[in-house]
Amino acid sequence: MFLFKRENRYVLDSSSIIDGRVIQLFSRKFLEGKVIIPQLALSVVRQSPGDRGERAISILRRNARVEFLVNKWNSLGEEECVLRCAQQKHAKVITTSDEVCRQSKNFAKVTVIDIRDVYRALTPIFKPDMIVSVKILKRGLSHNEGVGYIEGVKIVVENGAKYMNQTVIARVTNMLSLETGNLVFCTLENSKNGRLVFMKNKRPRG
Repeated sequence: MFLFKRENRYVLDSSSIIDGRVIQLFSRKFLEGKVIIPQLALSVVRQSPGDRGERAISILRRNARVEFLVNKWNSLGEEECVLRCAQQKHAKVITTSDEVCRQSKNFAKVTVIDIRDVYRALTPIFKPDMIVSVKILKRGLSHNEGVGYIEGVKIVVENGAKYMNQTVIARVTNMLSLETGNLVFCTLENSKNGRLVFMKNKRPRG
């Protein structure tokens, strides 16, 4: 007797398609399987400004089997339509919608993957007094601030602007969680003799 593993299925709503991060999950093979896009969700994507959603669908079609589903629930709101599709297709829902997450409580057997939760879980955690090394890439809003990135997280270093293209050691002072992601504030770290600490003892020229 042969046992066949059921193909993973994912129903995408318009919010996850327009958001775009779902592309990375499939193109990098973190998620594999069949993508189902209800006609109602597709209509919302096509009515949205710009072509971000259409480009996301095009990339998804290169990385997964995509089915555009016409069903009897198009007269409902998109959130309920998506959840009912997932229930019928024995699929998981991928979304960034708070309303889909809220309504999912009425669909006990439907699993909802909130992309925001996935990315939050993978984002590095920074705490006050943590020591980090960061390369200063540009100036911040304030004239003396230097800005760099650690795994996609924006790092703002006080008095870091003059160390452009140098990797410095900094101490975390604060972190803010914003809609666009986390923002970490740091001060330059000094050694015991009061001199600035650089990664691998590299100093700025001049």
